[in-house]
Amino acid sequence: MNVSDLLGDVASYYAGKPLLYVRGEPISHARIDADVRKLTGWLRSRGIARGDRVLLVMNNSAEWLVSLFAILRVGAIVVPVNPGLKSAEMCTIATHCEPSMAIVDDEFVEYLEPLADRFPMLVRAGSGPCDWTAVVVGAEADREATQVNASDASMIFYTSGTTGAPKGVIISHGAVNYIATMTSTHMRIGRADTSLVMGSLAFIYPLAINCLASFRGGATVVLQERFHPKFVCEAVEMRRVTVTMGVPTMFVMLMNFGELEQYDFSSMRLAISGGASLPDALCRRAKDTLGFEIFDLWGMTECTPVTSYDPARDDRGVPDSCGRALPGCDFRIVDDNLRPVANGVVGEVMLTGPMIMSGYYKNPKATAETMIDGWIRSGDLGIRDDAGHLFLVGRRKDLIIRGGANVYPVEIEEVLYTHPDVAECAVIGLPDAVFGERVKAFVVRRTDRLIEQELLSHCSRTLAEYKLPSEIEFVAELPKGPTGKILRRELRDLSTVRAERSPSKDQGLQ
Repeated sequence: MNVSDLLGDVASYYAGKPLLYVRGEPISHARIDADVRKLTGWLRSRGIARGDRVLLVMNNSAEWLVSLFAILRVGAIVVPVNPGLKSAEMCTIATHCEPSMAIVDDEFVEYLEPLADRFPMLVRAGSGPCDWTAVVVGAEADREATQVNASDASMIFYTSGTTGAPKGVIISHGAVNYIATMTSTHMRIGRADTSLVMGSLAFIYPLAINCLASFRGGATVVLQERFHPKFVCEAVEMRRVTVTMGVPTMFVMLMNFGELEQYDFSSMRLAISGGASLPDALCRRAKDTLGFEIFDLWGMTECTPVTSYDPARDDRGVPDSCGRALPGCDFRIVDDNLRPVANGVVGEVMLTGPMIMSGYYKNPKATAETMIDGWIRSGDLGIRDDAGHLFLVGRRKDLIIRGGANVYPVEIEEVLYTHPDVAECAVIGLPDAVFGERVKAFVVRRTDRLIEQELLSHCSRTLAEYKLPSEIEFVAELPKGPTGKILRRELRDLSTVRAERSPSKDQGLQ
């Protein structure tokens, strides 16, 4: 098998419609397939073969997908790199995975310049013999895909590295195929659908769960080069988009977009959120402002997706839950000794399924710590109810222990989101001399009229006193990582620096 076979498998679905829309241009399946075969032939002529790593550093484009399928067809391993990274970060990934080649956009050539003598680069919008377009036009087509084992590596996704050096997550051909097939089947993505891809293809969620699953089902994909609420609105209305997937931040920005009422979203039938917890208050707000439900999905790069909802069975899902285990997948809640706990008890979530990672590239220690008897330790804390729904309460490292009692940031954030003037929020724990830790909330306001006391009063109607924030700081925006996740670590660091710079009360009185 080979993941690139997917392209040939779905050819008949696109006989009378585009495979893609990019920048408003319809692109046929035949054109993509022809370009893939030519680039495959060129890669073979350059000696790229089974097991080689090829770095892919490009913005979303038709060329990105052509490059992906061509690399896979020769049996090589794709290493997608987030185009939002800096030069040093890209070089760290390249140094670790030791690629035989890099395929890059012209603007990223200089980012990899420190390693220019280690591997050749094929450049989109470049010049000379290494120009991507010139290569594809002049290459001899190669019609055969290298057949590999289902367990062979197809891609290596490097984690964001917010808690240390990024780790390379190895995803096999079998795992990618399962993700795409199971997602399209479960979500009932078919030939009548038009699917909008808002996130970078350098991440497994937009690539495998959104884009490849849409191809597998026969949906036309509207591929956006970058996320912006206006671009989303225009695409949904113009292309009558029926399916989209994003992270909570994207949906928050869409709901807060000032020109939203000018656009028609009536075509949308399925919207999925993943990558971070989606509070029920945001789901309800989306229904009111966007006119459609958003369903939560959960997983992680090491094994994704694991839980979601069945659109045929669930009208809205269960508030604050990210659903049940998907077909072939499972999760369990365990204590500190990795022993299963009873339903309703908080513990670490472990997960498993056919799309589980093969391990971390060149990192056996981290692999052994994370993979245990076919299960992945997620680092997320959660609860399972009697019906099999998963409720996430936060990351282990984000747990706040105040006066010996556990305080889960997600619980407080969900209450904050029920206030109509809260656009976005994040809760962290900070050191406290008396209680061990105190609760601080960062809030992005919809209006400057919202004040701290009003929000505290709002929270006190729902939360126990020990869970109430001791401080609320209003900010213009929250720091986010490359996937749109809020970076609590940066908020903690910022608060710590401020505390160190502030004089103590005694010093202030002198």
